[in-house]
Amino acid sequence: MKIHLATAEDTHSISKIWSECFTDDTNYINNYLENCFPHTKTFLLTPENEVNAVASLSVLPCYTNYNGKNYQGGYIYAVGTLTEHRGKSYSKYLTQEAFRYARNEKLSFLVVKPATESLYELYSKLSFDITLYEKITKISTNRSYNFTPEGLLMCDKMPIVRSFTFFWDIDCIYNLRERYLSKESILHSKEILSYAIKEISYRKGSFESFYYLSQKDDPVFYVCYPSENNDSLVYVIDHNINDGSVLDDFIYENTSTFPNLKYYQFINLPNIVSKRCRTKKIKSALVKSFEEDPGFNKHLKKLRLSLPME
Repeated sequence: MKIHLATAEDTHSISKIWSECFTDDTNYINNYLENCFPHTKTFLLTPENEVNAVASLSVLPCYTNYNGKNYQGGYIYAVGTLTEHRGKSYSKYLTQEAFRYARNEKLSFLVVKPATESLYELYSKLSFDITLYEKITKISTNRSYNFTPEGLLMCDKMPIVRSFTFFWDIDCIYNLRERYLSKESILHSKEILSYAIKEISYRKGSFESFYYLSQKDDPVFYVCYPSENNDSLVYVIDHNINDGSVLDDFIYENTSTFPNLKYYQFINLPNIVSKRCRTKKIKSALVKSFEEDPGFNKHLKKLRLSLPME
C-alpha cells in the first residue's frame, strides 16, 4: 500500500474516484479539479499490485479567529474509495496521513463534516473528539418576525435594492464574512471560498445580498439553495441577518424567487430573531485539535463550520 500527495498527473485517478463516489457530473468534477484541487493537499492511496489510486482524501485550508489571531486548520473533504476496494480501512489510513500532514505543517486543527451518523462514529474513533453543533430555525414566509403589535413592519429605511455583484467580487465577499462570521465560525481561505460559492451554484443556490439606499451600513448577505426533495423549502446556510425587521425584509425580497416557497431553514439565527420559531440543535461537524491551549480548545467547541461541503 502506498499513500502519496497528488499532483496534476493524478487527475485521471481523482476523476474516477469522484465519479464513482460522489457524482457523475463531469462539469462538477472539473469545477473541483480547476478551482479547488490546486489549493488543497490531496492524498491518494494505491494498494499493492495496483497501478492507479483507489482512494482519496483532500485537506482544504481553513481558519478561525481567536483572541485577534488567525489559527490555520484543515478541512477534510471528498473522502472516497472505489466500491471494489471498500471495507479495507483505506479512509482510516488516509485520515492518519492527514494527521501527520497537519502536525508537520503545525496546523491548529482538522475539521470534518460527516455525511451520516455512522461516519460521526467512525471519525470519533479516529480521535476527532470535539463535536460542533448548529442551531436550525424554521421560518415561515407568511408571518412577521419583527415582533411588533402592528405585525409586519419593514425597516424605516429606503427601499431595498438587490445586488448580484458580490458573487464575482471575492475580496468583498471574503471581507464581509470575515467581519461578521469569524468569531463564531471556521472559515475557508479566499481560494476555497470562491470554490465553495461555485459549488453552491450546482445546488441551484447562490450568494446574494441586498442593501438599504439610505444607509451606509454593510449589505445584508446570505447564501441559500433550495431543497432537492421539497420545493417549498430553502436552506440559508450563511448570512448576517441579525434582527427581525431585516428578516422580514429578506422574506419580502426573496418570496418571488421561489414560487412554491413556504419555509426557510436558517442556520444560527440570533436568539432575538428565532425565539418564537421552531428551533433545534443538531450536530454539524467534528474537530481534532492539535493545540494544547485550553482556551483555544474551548473556543473551538463553540464554532460552526461555515459553507459546509461534505
